[in-house]
Amino acid sequence: MNNIIDIAEQTLEKLDYKYSRVDENELAVSLSSEYSLSVFLKPEYDILHFSNDLDLICPDDRIAVIEDSIVKANERIWLGHFDLISIDNRIVFSLSFPFAHSFLFDEDSFESLIDLILEESDRFYHYFKMVLSDKQIPNFSIGTLFQEAVGEA
Repeated sequence: MNNIIDIAEQTLEKLDYKYSRVDENELAVSLSSEYSLSVFLKPEYDILHFSNDLDLICPDDRIAVIEDSIVKANERIWLGHFDLISIDNRIVFSLSFPFAHSFLFDEDSFESLIDLILEESDRFYHYFKMVLSDKQIPNFSIGTLFQEAVGEA
């Protein structure tokens, strides 16, 4: 059985991302100047987990507001979710696959997963940044931030 992390590593090399192999079951990846992705395989539970750190830290006085914003963002995505990591108040996008070895993970599927992680992170990064900036965002504006503009001119 191929190690899923080996396949992820091959994909990252193909896509020319900077990464380091933390151990046999973990990769640390620099997706951009704002995003740091960790890819973990927990073999004892057969779970593959992606955690994309958005490099946004929430001040203590904005926690309630950002938690509400995360709920609103999570309502609009199909796969994965945003979280506020309580240890250091970082915002991350997380995605997990239980029974990882029952899926056919190959370079194409990993490339698609990285695209999805980047797409969702990009889609909400500026929204979270605005919320953290302490600017008042009217409720009607929140809906417009999440609208898809595909196919519109």
